[in-house]
Amino acid sequence: MNQLLNLDPVATLLQRVRAELSADFTGAQIRLSRAPGRLDVMGGIADYTGSLVCEATLDRAAAVAMTTRNDGQVQVFSFNLYDEHVPFMMRIPVEALATRSIEDLRDEFAQPGRKWAGYLAGCLAILREQGYVDLKDVGGFNLAVLSTVPLGAGVSSSAAIEVATMMNFVEHFGIRGEMDPMRFSAMCQMVENRVVGAPCGIMDQVSSCAGHESALLRMICQPHELQEPLKLPEGVRALGINSNVKHSVGGGMYGKTRCAAFMGHRIILEMMAKSGRVPAVAREHDPLRGYLANLAPEEYERDFREHLPMSMSGQQFIEKFGKTFDSATQVEPGIEYHVRPATDHHVYEAARVRKFSELMEMAARLPSISAARTRVLEQAGELMYQSHDSYGSNAMLGAEECDLLVKLVRENASAGLYGAKITGGGSGGTVAVLADDTREAEAAVERIMAAYQDKTGNRPEAFLASSPGAWDVRTVLHS
Repeated sequence: MNQLLNLDPVATLLQRVRAELSADFTGAQIRLSRAPGRLDVMGGIADYTGSLVCEATLDRAAAVAMTTRNDGQVQVFSFNLYDEHVPFMMRIPVEALATRSIEDLRDEFAQPGRKWAGYLAGCLAILREQGYVDLKDVGGFNLAVLSTVPLGAGVSSSAAIEVATMMNFVEHFGIRGEMDPMRFSAMCQMVENRVVGAPCGIMDQVSSCAGHESALLRMICQPHELQEPLKLPEGVRALGINSNVKHSVGGGMYGKTRCAAFMGHRIILEMMAKSGRVPAVAREHDPLRGYLANLAPEEYERDFREHLPMSMSGQQFIEKFGKTFDSATQVEPGIEYHVRPATDHHVYEAARVRKFSELMEMAARLPSISAARTRVLEQAGELMYQSHDSYGSNAMLGAEECDLLVKLVRENASAGLYGAKITGGGSGGTVAVLADDTREAEAAVERIMAAYQDKTGNRPEAFLASSPGAWDVRTVLHS
């Protein structure tokens, strides 16, 4: 119990609920839960094409407080959306969550001013749809959320809220024993994809749920195979610098890039079928098992790359190839898609992450003060720089401000900064940095942020610490 209460921002949430929401929360036992944001160190958007990803948990987190009601309403409060410090509130009947389709609820939460509540109340709808709870006899809930994970910073603010809320509910209903972290995270992803309507992969939710303090979560996203955590070499850490350029997974370019990558995959299967390598273009005949990450760069360059169009309209693709095999996006006739560049990013990114993981394991075995370890860490950092460049030139998800931060990291390499890259969905947000855990390196980060603010006018912030994932910290009851 003390572990959770000592983790920010749980105690602050409890204090504010008692002080500002006493009419709803006083006199009832409050259940508290927490889930951290995540820092995408390597992998990023390649999660949805099956890549290995390497993710860190932050000390920034979302906390959720819950009590029961008996009037058939789910009442949701946010301390992050407010006017004159009055908590923002939305109410939805339990009956709606118990009987309406997920698609209908998605339209409901899409109404102006209501989307934010879908991340919380949507957890109940998914639990009901997946057969874990029957909401017909549920009297209602009060939910309050307070998050220190910056919105739009590319560090999984939405996943942290979903994971914290879902953890609160599975503990309340006593169903945690019926699932493992992967199943739990998949349901949180359903909230994001189907209730809120953002086409993210599962990386963010798994990282927030199953991540470990001071180590990188490693997962092969096919669809979600956890590996042993990647221990950082002694005296090395992953940190983040928030550019304060807002990013959104629901933004148009993210979905366009994802769709373009699946178009490339579909065209590659067509080439395989025409060459007789597969009997027909179908999921069951795909030698890549549905994931571009399983296509070796050498084979891609030898057999397929030059045959992919640099760009292609959705109408042309539909007429020639039909649909992709992606369940989260669909090809739009009137959009021009950057097929080859997007495919390039995903094929090469998967290879980069695998090599990065190997190098980090190698560095952890070498003496902490040695030229050999420094060289290995520099090689790992160079892969981060390559990933960053590809985000901009191939995935079309770069941002000038993040380019500047990465450039400034390169210029401070002598201070123990090995590599940097834009993270997550790109188009702004946070830059991940692989660095020595020293005062010299931290001073360099401070210089970088000062120079960045001077050049852009944006006020950056640093994410320097880690905290445990939600699965390792049980919810607690507090009177």
